[in-house]
Amino acid sequence: MKASRWTAIVAAIVLCAGCGPGGTGQSQELRFSDAQVSYTHTTELADAVLSRAREVYPELTFKLNYKASRDDTWGECGTDVPGRLDIPEWVSWHAIRETTVEPAQGTTDLVLPIVQAFVDDGWEITRDSLDASVYANLQLSKDGFTVGIIAASADKVADGALARFSIGVSSPCLESPDDLADFDPDDPESYFGPGSAPTVGPYTPLRTLAPWEYS
Repeated sequence: MKASRWTAIVAAIVLCAGCGPGGTGQSQELRFSDAQVSYTHTTELADAVLSRAREVYPELTFKLNYKASRDDTWGECGTDVPGRLDIPEWVSWHAIRETTVEPAQGTTDLVLPIVQAFVDDGWEITRDSLDASVYANLQLSKDGFTVGIIAASADKVADGALARFSIGVSSPCLESPDDLADFDPDDPESYFGPGSAPTVGPYTPLRTLAPWEYS
């Protein structure tokens, strides 16, 4: 992932004219357009972080466990609740790329070299808890979008926890289109049109984890 690719993604984000409070009363056409731009860049950012991880560490395998209906959807603004039939007035888009690293090892030390491209492009590290004994994580923000990474410490992995490297992206809040209930995360092109489906993969379904395996 070259720096110019990051720049192109971030530059396009500003097209999301209705993101954030203050857009009340927008037309359905504008709300739909904002949703399309926001969805596209939320999923693209998640995929870009994973691509960057694979580029920075070609000797490692980032095994992806992906399910569109779970990992690429909207939630009520300020929450991580998946999309539902009763559409709230304000929503944000969420994209998750849950991976495990092979060979198994601690993943906290992998994070900063991967996100350096973000930092170089003006993203701000708003939380750095990579040294936390539980739920090690780092968060970056720019233009209302948030990128979060959850990692596993070497000690946790040595004790049998999963070598987790989880990527999560959230969009700014935006007014809901009237027909948002028609959005199907398993078939985004039926709502947003051809070419809107994320390119994700390869992935390997994750086995069911015991509670002690979570970092």
